[in-house]
Amino acid sequence: MAYASLTVRDMVEKSVNHRWSVPEFQRGFVWKPTQVRDLIDSLWRGYPVGTLLVWDSRRPVMTRSAPDGEGPTQWVVDGQQRTTALCILSGRKPYWWNSNWDPVLRRCDIRFDVHAKTEPYFWVASAAHRKVKTRRYLPVSELLSLDTSRDDDQKKMMELAKQVKLDGLCDGMDAMEVYTRLDRVRKIRDAEVVVVTVDNELEDVVDIFARLNSKGTRVREADIYLGIVAARSPGWVRDNFLPFLSELEDAGFAVSPSLVFRSLSAIGQGKVNFKAVEDAFWSADQIGPAWKRTKSSWALLKKHMKEVGLSGNALLPADNVLVPTVALLDKFPHAEFSKVFYWLLQALRLGRYSGSSNSALDEDLREIANASTLEDALTAMLARLRYVPPMEPKDFLRDYSDSRFGRLLLYLLAYKNEAQDWDSVGLRIGFDSEDLVAGFEPQYHHVFPRKFLQGKVSGESIEALANIAIIGPKINIRISAQDPMGYVNKYKIAELKLTQQHIFDLPVTAVDAFPTWLQRRADLLAHAANEFLENLRGGLLLPVVVSAADADIELMDAAE
Repeated sequence: MAYASLTVRDMVEKSVNHRWSVPEFQRGFVWKPTQVRDLIDSLWRGYPVGTLLVWDSRRPVMTRSAPDGEGPTQWVVDGQQRTTALCILSGRKPYWWNSNWDPVLRRCDIRFDVHAKTEPYFWVASAAHRKVKTRRYLPVSELLSLDTSRDDDQKKMMELAKQVKLDGLCDGMDAMEVYTRLDRVRKIRDAEVVVVTVDNELEDVVDIFARLNSKGTRVREADIYLGIVAARSPGWVRDNFLPFLSELEDAGFAVSPSLVFRSLSAIGQGKVNFKAVEDAFWSADQIGPAWKRTKSSWALLKKHMKEVGLSGNALLPADNVLVPTVALLDKFPHAEFSKVFYWLLQALRLGRYSGSSNSALDEDLREIANASTLEDALTAMLARLRYVPPMEPKDFLRDYSDSRFGRLLLYLLAYKNEAQDWDSVGLRIGFDSEDLVAGFEPQYHHVFPRKFLQGKVSGESIEALANIAIIGPKINIRISAQDPMGYVNKYKIAELKLTQQHIFDLPVTAVDAFPTWLQRRADLLAHAANEFLENLRGGLLLPVVVSAADADIELMDAAE
């Protein structure tokens, strides 16, 4: 292990000219523009910006981007975000960047406020900053590109300082003092960053990577094992895993790489605790067939979820439920999905995978492995929930903003009834990305608008799920804070559109009758929800409650 220091300029040069690269198991650039701004601000102040870990490999390594004729032996293992940010600030594309460069340059357009006397000195440029006609907000990339050891660049810097003064900026300073201030930003090129270089085998490197902390956040375990797979199956992460993540995102499933990787080990080994997975599983001859099955199961999941109105994971309270779901579809690909969906909803409702979920996931994967039929697997998995009570009206009197499952259920009930939007077009309500609801983005609307009810009824009842309908954004804006007795007639909202969402008597309900109306709608929603869930259950056996006291304890635990 060797320690050295490199200037920012040298780091950028190594990144741009392919002296450094990024191994395929590394994630892409995820920093926000504000983090890029904070990095240059720290360097301006002379603050430390952390240590980089560079791996000096003695054997070929698969890069995350397509290879060229160069064969770098040094790989940025920890510090890719900072290194890429420095390239962005310098306006120079690193070799490993494999997507459109211009959008990130515009998004992370950081400007230096030459006129500022107090914080902030650096800004993420907005349209307002770009419209300023003076040279007050200077692109950092413009300053970092100048090398004042060259006469031409020194002349450019002096001309810039003079222009700042001609624009009436930096009062109390002459052109030379402005030059000095600009040169302070330019000298960030010469700031030094500590670089630790290791030459271990890749398995050791990813273990080192896992032990390092970045701003207090420990590296995900899945990242470690992606590194192991990258070592044993060169090219697999870049050519198979990462493209599939993009396919899922395009289909509406913006899930983490860790979750997809766990679904792979769930299908291939029946486990999500990577340390318990057989070491041989990570080799090419085993991971290949398991990956093929994993992709097929995800394809089935996308198909079935679309059939129930969910083109993606956006409405799910917890994505972890998808891991055992794809495992079920792998083992029972031709089984009835409605029963699987029933279990999925109850698992979400009762918080089966909230918090630390690996133990619960491994338990359910064992039940799937031991089952001979889908019904056996689901019955055993439902038994793990210990108690599955019917929905009650009080469930729909909870605050809608705190109940992700409640919002999901409201949507599913509306979708089941083929509910139409409340505008004149009457487009079917749905989050589907294709066909007749393409581009439609339903919104949660207070049936009795919040501003209309404020000061007239309790705040808790205003936010209740039973006071929420799902409609399109245009009609939602038009309704705003109007009295329901007026807006139903004003916008000609047909009674059918209301009953499709279990809404009744809206044009004739005065505000003083709102509490009674709310309770009745909660009753209707609870009845509809139980009917919907029972139709999905299709005869699956539910766990037996030992006593009412036990049931209350279980419900209390789930709520917490």
